[in-house]
Amino acid sequence: MYSRFAILALLASIVMSGHGVAGTTQPQPQLIDQDGRHFTLASLQGTPLVVTFIAAHCKDVCPLVNEQTATAVARAQAERLPVRFVTISLDPENDTPRDMRVLAHTFNANSKLWILATGTPRDIHAIMRRFHVIAERGADGYADEHTTFVYLLDASGQIRSTMLASTNMPDQELNAIRSGWEQLAR
Repeated sequence: MYSRFAILALLASIVMSGHGVAGTTQPQPQLIDQDGRHFTLASLQGTPLVVTFIAAHCKDVCPLVNEQTATAVARAQAERLPVRFVTISLDPENDTPRDMRVLAHTFNANSKLWILATGTPRDIHAIMRRFHVIAERGADGYADEHTTFVYLLDASGQIRSTMLASTNMPDQELNAIRSGWEQLAR
Protein backbone atom coordinates (compact mmCIF):
# COMPACT_ATOMS: atom_id res chain seq x y z
CA MET A 1 0.00 0.00 0.00
CA TYR A 2 1.26 3.47 -0.88
CA SER A 3 1.79 6.02 1.83
CA ARG A 4 -0.20 9.23 1.80
CA PHE A 5 3.06 11.18 1.23
CA ALA A 6 3.97 9.06 -1.82
CA ILE A 7 0.56 9.69 -3.38
CA LEU A 8 0.83 13.43 -2.75
CA ALA A 9 4.35 13.47 -4.22
CA LEU A 10 3.12 11.64 -7.31
CA LEU A 11 0.19 14.06 -7.72
CA ALA A 12 2.51 17.06 -7.30
CA SER A 13 4.88 15.74 -9.99
CA ILE A 14 1.96 15.24 -12.38
CA VAL A 15 0.67 18.77 -11.75
CA MET A 16 4.16 20.29 -12.15
CA SER A 17 4.74 18.43 -15.42
CA GLY A 18 1.96 20.48 -17.00
CA HIS A 19 3.56 23.82 -16.08
CA GLY A 20 6.64 23.91 -18.27
CA VAL A 21 8.91 21.94 -15.95
CA ALA A 22 11.79 20.25 -17.77
CA GLY A 23 10.91 16.80 -18.99
CA THR A 24 7.24 17.52 -19.66
CA THR A 25 5.64 15.47 -22.39
CA GLN A 26 2.66 17.77 -22.81
CA PRO A 27 2.77 19.95 -25.91
CA GLN A 28 3.66 23.58 -25.36
CA PRO A 29 1.04 26.20 -26.28
CA GLN A 30 1.51 27.32 -29.88
CA LEU A 31 1.68 30.93 -31.00
CA ILE A 32 1.48 32.43 -34.50
CA ASP A 33 3.74 35.40 -35.25
CA GLN A 34 3.16 38.35 -37.57
CA ASP A 35 4.73 36.40 -40.44
CA GLY A 36 2.36 33.43 -39.98
CA ARG A 37 5.00 31.17 -38.39
CA HIS A 38 4.05 28.86 -35.54
CA PHE A 39 6.31 28.76 -32.50
CA THR A 40 6.35 28.23 -28.74
CA LEU A 41 7.87 30.38 -26.04
CA ALA A 42 10.17 27.43 -25.29
CA SER A 43 11.51 27.63 -28.86
CA LEU A 44 12.79 31.14 -28.08
CA GLN A 45 14.94 29.98 -25.18
CA GLY A 46 18.60 30.91 -25.43
CA THR A 47 17.93 34.64 -25.55
CA PRO A 48 16.41 36.84 -22.84
CA LEU A 49 12.87 37.96 -23.67
CA VAL A 50 10.75 40.98 -22.81
CA VAL A 51 7.12 39.84 -22.90
CA THR A 52 4.04 42.06 -23.02
CA PHE A 53 0.36 41.25 -23.49
CA ILE A 54 -1.99 43.50 -25.47
CA ALA A 55 -5.31 43.42 -27.30
CA ALA A 56 -5.04 44.49 -30.93
CA HIS A 57 -8.41 46.26 -30.81
CA CYS A 58 -7.74 48.07 -27.53
CA LYS A 59 -8.01 51.85 -27.75
CA ASP A 60 -6.78 52.55 -24.21
CA VAL A 61 -3.39 51.48 -22.87
CA CYS A 62 -2.37 48.88 -25.50
CA PRO A 63 -1.36 51.39 -28.21
CA LEU A 64 0.83 53.09 -25.59
CA VAL A 65 2.40 49.76 -24.59
CA ASN A 66 3.11 49.05 -28.26
CA GLU A 67 4.66 52.49 -28.76
CA GLN A 68 6.83 52.04 -25.66
CA THR A 69 7.86 48.58 -26.84
CA ALA A 70 8.81 49.96 -30.26
CA THR A 71 11.02 52.53 -28.52
CA ALA A 72 12.62 49.86 -26.31
CA VAL A 73 13.28 47.60 -29.33
CA ALA A 74 14.96 50.45 -31.23
CA ARG A 75 17.12 51.37 -28.24
CA ALA A 76 18.06 47.73 -27.54
CA GLN A 77 19.02 47.31 -31.20
CA ALA A 78 21.10 50.52 -31.14
CA GLU A 79 22.90 49.25 -28.01
CA ARG A 80 23.27 45.78 -29.56
CA LEU A 81 21.65 44.14 -26.56
CA PRO A 82 20.96 40.48 -27.39
CA VAL A 83 17.33 40.44 -26.30
CA ARG A 84 14.04 39.79 -28.09
CA PHE A 85 10.64 41.31 -27.48
CA VAL A 86 7.43 39.29 -27.67
CA THR A 87 3.96 40.84 -27.59
CA ILE A 88 1.16 38.32 -27.13
CA SER A 89 -2.53 38.92 -27.69
CA LEU A 90 -4.66 38.68 -24.58
CA ASP A 91 -7.81 38.62 -26.74
CA PRO A 92 -7.35 35.60 -29.03
CA GLU A 93 -11.09 35.39 -29.67
CA ASN A 94 -10.81 38.67 -31.62
CA ASP A 95 -7.11 39.13 -32.49
CA THR A 96 -6.26 37.30 -35.70
CA PRO A 97 -2.80 36.74 -37.19
CA ARG A 98 -3.74 39.48 -39.68
CA ASP A 99 -4.42 41.91 -36.79
CA MET A 100 -0.97 41.16 -35.37
CA ARG A 101 0.57 41.65 -38.83
CA VAL A 102 -1.13 45.06 -39.09
CA LEU A 103 0.23 46.04 -35.65
CA ALA A 104 3.70 44.83 -36.64
CA HIS A 105 3.52 46.95 -39.79
CA THR A 106 2.24 49.97 -37.84
CA PHE A 107 5.20 49.81 -35.46
CA ASN A 108 7.80 48.59 -38.01
CA ALA A 109 8.36 45.42 -35.98
CA ASN A 110 11.07 43.17 -37.38
CA SER A 111 10.15 39.64 -36.27
CA LYS A 112 13.83 38.87 -35.56
CA LEU A 113 13.68 41.50 -32.78
CA TRP A 114 9.99 41.93 -31.92
CA ILE A 115 7.41 39.21 -32.36
CA LEU A 116 3.69 40.07 -32.24
CA ALA A 117 1.70 36.88 -31.78
CA THR A 118 -1.71 35.38 -31.29
CA GLY A 119 -2.96 31.81 -31.32
CA THR A 120 -5.92 29.69 -30.43
CA PRO A 121 -7.93 30.78 -27.41
CA ARG A 122 -6.91 27.57 -25.61
CA ASP A 123 -3.18 28.15 -26.17
CA ILE A 124 -3.27 31.88 -25.44
CA HIS A 125 -5.25 31.39 -22.24
CA ALA A 126 -2.75 28.73 -21.11
CA ILE A 127 0.08 31.25 -21.61
CA MET A 128 -1.91 33.96 -19.87
CA ARG A 129 -2.35 31.65 -16.85
CA ARG A 130 1.41 31.04 -16.75
CA PHE A 131 1.99 34.80 -16.54
CA HIS A 132 -1.05 35.45 -14.31
CA VAL A 133 -2.53 37.82 -16.91
CA ILE A 134 -6.13 38.79 -16.27
CA ALA A 135 -8.46 40.08 -18.98
CA GLU A 136 -12.16 40.84 -18.79
CA ARG A 137 -14.55 41.37 -21.66
CA GLY A 138 -16.46 44.60 -21.94
CA ALA A 139 -19.94 45.14 -23.37
CA ASP A 140 -18.41 45.29 -26.85
CA GLY A 141 -17.04 41.72 -26.52
CA TYR A 142 -13.39 42.78 -26.51
CA ALA A 143 -10.93 42.13 -23.69
CA ASP A 144 -10.69 45.80 -22.84
CA GLU A 145 -9.97 45.54 -19.11
CA HIS A 146 -6.73 43.76 -18.37
CA THR A 147 -3.45 43.73 -16.51
CA THR A 148 -0.57 45.65 -18.09
CA PHE A 149 2.66 44.11 -16.89
CA VAL A 150 5.97 43.62 -18.65
CA TYR A 151 7.84 40.37 -17.99
CA LEU A 152 11.57 39.87 -18.33
CA LEU A 153 12.51 36.24 -18.97
CA ASP A 154 16.01 34.84 -18.77
CA ALA A 155 17.56 32.71 -21.50
CA SER A 156 16.09 29.55 -19.98
CA GLY A 157 12.56 30.97 -20.06
CA GLN A 158 12.17 31.75 -16.35
CA ILE A 159 10.46 34.99 -15.33
CA ARG A 160 13.13 37.14 -13.63
CA SER A 161 11.34 40.46 -13.32
CA THR A 162 7.85 41.89 -13.60
CA MET A 163 7.29 45.58 -14.21
CA LEU A 164 4.19 47.69 -14.50
CA ALA A 165 3.82 49.25 -17.94
CA SER A 166 4.43 52.99 -17.71
CA THR A 167 5.56 56.01 -19.69
CA ASN A 168 9.20 55.22 -18.84
CA MET A 169 8.84 51.55 -19.79
CA PRO A 170 11.80 51.52 -22.22
CA ASP A 171 14.12 52.87 -19.51
CA GLN A 172 12.83 50.33 -16.99
CA GLU A 173 13.23 47.42 -19.42
CA LEU A 174 16.71 48.36 -20.63
CA ASN A 175 17.96 49.14 -17.12
CA ALA A 176 16.66 45.76 -15.90
CA ILE A 177 18.35 44.02 -18.83
CA ARG A 178 21.68 45.78 -18.30
CA SER A 179 21.74 45.38 -14.51
CA GLY A 180 20.65 41.75 -14.52
CA TRP A 181 22.53 40.57 -17.59
CA GLU A 182 24.53 37.83 -15.86
CA GLN A 183 21.34 36.23 -14.55
CA LEU A 184 19.44 36.74 -17.80
CA ALA A 185 22.07 35.23 -20.07
CA ARG A 186 22.15 31.89 -18.20
